[in-house]
Amino acid sequence: MVNGIKRQMGLTLMLTGFLHTIVGLILFFKQLLPMISEGLWNTVRHGEWERGTAFWFIMFGFVLIVLGYLADWIMKKAGIPAPSIFGWMLLAICLIGVIVMPVSGFWLGLPQALILLLK
Repeated sequence: MVNGIKRQMGLTLMLTGFLHTIVGLILFFKQLLPMISEGLWNTVRHGEWERGTAFWFIMFGFVLIVLGYLADWIMKKAGIPAPSIFGWMLLAICLIGVIVMPVSGFWLGLPQALILLLK
């Protein structure tokens, strides 16, 4: 049985993912609009870094939502803690992200990862 704040980490990861996606839609609106009007198929081609960045920014938000949902399901529905490797990998990703991009949202993942690592 998982209790306390750790039990909410799936939900917080989902919320972080939603926030990431919304911020991406706002920040990359200029890049996304032509992609949508072109029908999305093959709209990120070699050398189109701004479009690629927009795509991956938003996709990472969706990945966080999926991971958060999975963690939430494991802890709330199955009643077991998320595997510790999940917390360690999230911590590693966020630490690398903070080092490479200190002005970013990677800071939001650090406390979530640390809480997941609590016994």
